Amino acid sequence: MDGNELWKSDDLDGVASGSPQVSSDGAYVFITHNSDDKSNGYFTVIDANVTAGSIFYSGSSGDSGDEPTNAYGPVGIFHNPTEGNYDPIDSGATVSEADFNSNDMLMFAQTPKPTDAAIENGFLYGFQFPRDFVGNASDVSYFQMGNFERDFQTLTPPVMTNNGLSAYWGVSRSGFRGWTPKRFSRARSATIGFTRNEDSPGQPVWACPALSNDGPEPTIFGGSSAKEFVRMNFDFSEQLVVPTSGYVKTKAIVDGDERAVYYVESDTGTLHQAGFDDLTDLWSFAVNFSVDGEMAITPRSDVVLVADTRGVITALQVAEIQMTEAPSLLPSDGPSMAPTAAPALTTTAPTALATTGAPVDEAAPVASPVAAPVEEPVASPVAVPTEPAAPSGAAQSTTLIVAILAGSIMMMLL
Repeated sequence: MDGNELWKSDDLDGVASGSPQVSSDGAYVFITHNSDDKSNGYFTVIDANVTAGSIFYSGSSGDSGDEPTNAYGPVGIFHNPTEGNYDPIDSGATVSEADFNSNDMLMFAQTPKPTDAAIENGFLYGFQFPRDFVGNASDVSYFQMGNFERDFQTLTPPVMTNNGLSAYWGVSRSGFRGWTPKRFSRARSATIGFTRNEDSPGQPVWACPALSNDGPEPTIFGGSSAKEFVRMNFDFSEQLVVPTSGYVKTKAIVDGDERAVYYVESDTGTLHQAGFDDLTDLWSFAVNFSVDGEMAITPRSDVVLVADTRGVITALQVAEIQMTEAPSLLPSDGPSMAPTAAPALTTTAPTALATTGAPVDEAAPVASPVAAPVEEPVASPVAVPTEPAAPSGAAQSTTLIVAILAGSIMMMLL
């Protein structure tokens, strides 16, 4: 709660590749890292619970006997999948270790080495705790997915979706690969390539693809290795490409209601809000500095945050939140307010809500609110009671009896 250090890991060989991933129960941390001038890849599991910070398991390309060794890209994770999605590790086995195994599924791929003059083919690797895992390190190891080289290497982790049964990857030579769904240890079921980088034709896509949803048929967005931004359907049979003035090196963000997609040109620092269906620019915003880190968006999809390489973070209002009606004064049988409507997308120039770069001028006048405050709710006037009609017949008798009883009670009280 106070930021106290819980643990610090044992020393890891080489340099981390991407970000660490955490198991669904928080008990383990998974990471890939590369040693020997980033040419020998490691997959390491750190114990974050019992012996916090200690290495629970670690294996490397060199330990596996690879010669020359392979470097490993960042690891991707899918928490609690329906089951793992790969063939038996031991070829010919009738049942795969993945079948009915809902433990976290992890996957990573070979990545280019700094010394590579050209980017060649590579391998995929996976990891999953056994179905009956009880905490024994001797029961685990990472494994190669399939016994053949893939037609790519990558800089990014995969994006797994569809309950862990599908996956998408941005890869070398300005390409994308997809398993939709298909065993990850087999050949991909969807492949597409776009314009290659003019300086390095083998250049991999810089960022993970962004998916519109986590179902079996999402829409996929991302920058290619050239100066362009692309939109693809789930099996890549439909593509849309728009040119950009700079490279898109960070992951795009899809609006929560699938109305727009946000992407930033990393070199020029230009942020775009583009139409979900046609990628037409709804507006663009000049960050005025390069951007390397990923953007973020609020859960209501109304504010986008982008950080530039100066260390300045800018928050942009990109949607208007609908105001709800004032509640009624008296309780009713049903809810007094309708559900809040989805934020209305802002398709004009965005409003910069805040930035960490410039100090606030305390002497500056405070702007008036955009909308006038809502007046206090007024209760409906109470109607003046009317003179009741004179009772007749049986009603008169009843009225007389009530009057006599009331008089008797008053006498007793006196």
